[in-house]
Amino acid sequence: MTVQQLRDLRNTVPAAADRVDIQGIQIDLDAPVAQRAEQYLRQVKNPYHFRCGDIAVNVMFNPNGKPLKEAMISYLTALKNNS
Repeated sequence: MTVQQLRDLRNTVPAAADRVDIQGIQIDLDAPVAQRAEQYLRQVKNPYHFRCGDIAVNVMFNPNGKPLKEAMISYLTALKNNS
């Protein structure tokens, strides 16, 4: 997924029923971080708008905060450490 594709997804707000439920996402926790991020992005389809069960989630980042790449790496590393 390119940076431009991510920017485009940020501005595309799908209906709740059209969002991927992250409870069904499966990631190989033994894979390198970059591969895990790739697996997650491929499965979630839109990291800004997804579902967690029946809850529609909209993610926004502070313009002065961490870039999405860093946030994803932190998330996937924590997920691996907690398994």
